[in-house]
Formats: sequence, structure tokens, C-alpha cells
Amino acid sequence: MNRVKLWIFTILVVGAGFLGARAATISRRADAIAAFDARLASAAAHVSASTRAIAREASAAATLVARDGKLLAALHAKEAAPPAPAPSKAKKGKPVGPPPPNLEAEEANLREAAREALSTAERTLGFDLPGSTVVTAGNREWIARKGEPASDTEAMAFLRGAIGGQPRRGHVRLNGGLWFASAVPAGEGAGVVVLVPLDDLWARVLAVAAGADITLSVPDTKPVSTARPIEVPLLHAATKLAGAGDVGQLGDVDVSVGPLKLPRLPQPVGGGAALRARAVPIQGVNNGFVVVSVPAAATLDAAAASHWRALAGLAMILLVGLVLGFFVRSAEPTPQVPDALVAAAARIEKGDFAARAPKLAGKLGTVAAALNRAAEVAGPAQAARGGAPAPAPAEDWYLGPARPAPAPAPPPPSAAPRQTAPMFAAAPSGGSATAAALQPAPPTAEADEESHWQQVFQDFLLSRASCGEPAEGLTYDRFRQKLEANKAQLVAKYGCKTVRFQVYVKDGKAALKATPVK
Repeated sequence: MNRVKLWIFTILVVGAGFLGARAATISRRADAIAAFDARLASAAAHVSASTRAIAREASAAATLVARDGKLLAALHAKEAAPPAPAPSKAKKGKPVGPPPPNLEAEEANLREAAREALSTAERTLGFDLPGSTVVTAGNREWIARKGEPASDTEAMAFLRGAIGGQPRRGHVRLNGGLWFASAVPAGEGAGVVVLVPLDDLWARVLAVAAGADITLSVPDTKPVSTARPIEVPLLHAATKLAGAGDVGQLGDVDVSVGPLKLPRLPQPVGGGAALRARAVPIQGVNNGFVVVSVPAAATLDAAAASHWRALAGLAMILLVGLVLGFFVRSAEPTPQVPDALVAAAARIEKGDFAARAPKLAGKLGTVAAALNRAAEVAGPAQAARGGAPAPAPAEDWYLGPARPAPAPAPPPPSAAPRQTAPMFAAAPSGGSATAAALQPAPPTAEADEESHWQQVFQDFLLSRASCGEPAEGLTYDRFRQKLEANKAQLVAKYGCKTVRFQVYVKDGKAALKATPVK
């Protein structure tokens, strides 16, 4: 692998890692938001169930309180009392009669009777209303004494309606808070109202049951919320949401790892919201909502931090890959040069332009073809300069599978015996006999041809081995007989002086090419 390949591979790995990290972050955020919305849907169901339960329990308690005997006796005590006697005159002209009624004592008795009636109703119904629940009983005389107060008009309107014989139920504003009121007539000219608050205690209990923060958003009431104070204004604005939605914005994310402190980075993949909220409308209250919310910052920040850490790891991989590329050297294997190609090049180097390189594939084939073209051009050029004559057209032949060599045929009777050149030439007259004896005789044509045939035999064996052909049973004597027979045919056919042989590969097998030499 060279450096370019390493760089390309590194870039592909980093690109795939970036796409994978981005897809994982998007999927993780989507899963987190889906989980938040599921929690909000469950919390909204708890809110609706809680408000329905408050309405049901308040109405049931008010009905039983209005039937309590002790409370009814206190409400209708004036009707059961005998008429007061006419006042008589006392000394000095002052009227004498019954003392004026103690209004404070009467109201205290009425409040005590109402509380006892409410406790009895709770025990009878088997539930406990919140400790801050208010029960008020009154009649026409009590209302007349109260007059028309400037505040608490909604609660008093419910009680007046019950005294007038009209039961009422719904949410009212009282003392800066939101209450559920249930007013029931308690006989002729009397009534009872039970007020259950939707206060901080109700919100905390509901938040535990719903698994989400509860914020009561009602105009002209005190804020009631289990969320952090800094989040309350944002949650009041969430009443405009249609279903679940984002509230607030996430800040930069902390990507520090252990003791390694790093600068905060912006939120990836489009940022995010600090809260996920959903508004539940309060029935009968204009612009009144209960907002349920869950904090999303911790979960989304964790996904963002993981995203940035993954990008940091990919950046390190990219940097390491680029640096290592400068130290990478080519690891491509050096091609093995066949022995037949080396032998042909050596013969051409020595001036034997009848030699031909075998046909090979790839880069070696290019080298072999170049050698052959050079030899074909150099042969005629050498002949034109007075060297060896240009060779006759070459003929190729194939030495088949190795077979046992046949016995040589005896020479014809008329054939003259082969003369062997003397090892040393005769000494010239007048010279030293010893010096003349030491002069080597020039090589004969037969000796040169024998050397050529031995070289061709060695090249042929190497070529067969490179082609995967067996060489068992192929001896030099049999190979020489083949060369002699082929030489005799070509000499008779072209009238040449001798024949040169060349080893090459034909159809995947070792073969010989014979070239006549003039």
C-alpha cells in the first residue's frame, strides 16, 4: 500500500465515521424526545385525572355536609327558637328585654359545625381532602350581615346561589389562588360550599405521581410550580403550545473528559430545547392551564458531548493517517525475472542477435518484446557493417514430451571419419618447439556449435521448469540428436552455413526456434 492509498482509505474511514456519528446523534435525540413526549402524555393524563377526582370528591363531600344534622340545626336555629317577649319598661324609663345576640359566637359555632360535618363526610366517603380545604355554611341572615365584600366575589357567588336553592360547582379564584368550589343548598334559605385548593401541596403530590414538573398558569393568581424559578416564566409562555413542544434553548455543551478541561462547544445538529412541555387546559377557566414539563438539557447535552468526542476521535484518526502516509513506502513486490529472459538478454549482449526472448505477460512481456525488436534490428545492421550475414527466416519447432532416446544409426560406409582438430598446432620452422607447442589451437566450428547446443539445452531445461513441464528422461544426447536433425534439414533447405537455436514459450510450453545463418 502506498501513501496515496493510505490517505484515501483514511479519508473514507473518517467520512463514514462522521456520517455514522451524525446519524447516531440524530437518532439518539429523536429517541430522547419521543421518551419525553411519552412522559408528558402520561403526566397530562394524571393532571386530568387529578382535577376530575378533586371535582368528584368536593361535590360528594359538599352533599354530605349539607345533610349533617348538627350543621342544619345551627343554620336553622332562629327558625326553631320561640318568639321573644315584648320589652318592658324599667326604672328611669329604660326598656328591659332579651340581650342582643352574640354574632361572633354564632359564627364560631357555625364554622365548628361545618368542619365537623366535613370530617364526618370524609370518614364516610373514605378519602381525605387536602388540609387547606375550606368549608363555609351560611343562611340569608348570615349573608345579610356579611354584606357585599369587594373581594372573594366568585366564592361568595357560589354560596349565595346555594342559599337561593341553586347548586353550583366549578373553579373559582380565592385569596390569590385557584380553588375548586362545590356549593349545595342546606335546607330552605341556607347553603354549604366546599373549596379545595390547587396549591403548592397539590402540585408537589401530582408531580410525584405524574413524573413531571407541574406549573399552574392561571391569570390573576399566584404562581404555583414545582419547576425551577428560572423556568417558570418560560413555562407560563408554553400555554400556547398545541401538544408537546420545546421550551427554552440549550446552552453550549461541556465536552471535558475527567480532569481534562476543554472549552464548551455549541450544540450540534440544530441545537435543542432546555425543556419539553405540554399544556393541559383547565375546564371552565378562561386561559387557565396546567403545564407539565420535563427537563431535557441533561439528556440532550450528553448526546451532544458524545457527538463532539466522536468527531475528536475521527480528527485524530485523520491526522494519524495523514502523518503515516509520509512514512509509507511502496510495498509492491519486485517481479521475478525468468531465467529464460535473463539468458536471452545475456546472449544478445554478447552479440548473438539470433537469440530471442520468450513471450511473457505484463511488464516482463514488454521487456522481452523490446529485446526481440532490438535483436531483429541489430542483426541486419551488423551484417551491413561487414559482420555476420543476416539470418534466413527462422523456423520454430517443439520438442515433445521426453522419451527414451533411440539408438544412434551407424554411419554410412562411404562417410569419411570425423576429423578432430589437433589440440596444439605444429611449431613453425626456426622457432622454439616448446613455444610452438604451447600456442593454443584456434577453436573449431564444431567446438563452437557444441558450446551453443549445450547453452540451448540449459535454456530449454529452465524454460520447461518455468512452464511447469517435467524434464525427466530428457538427456543432452537425445536433445543434441534433435538439433542435428533439424540443422541438417535447414541446411539442405536454405543452403546456409549453420543454424542457431533459441528457446521461447509457445502456448504455455517450452519450444525451440531455429534460425539459419549464411
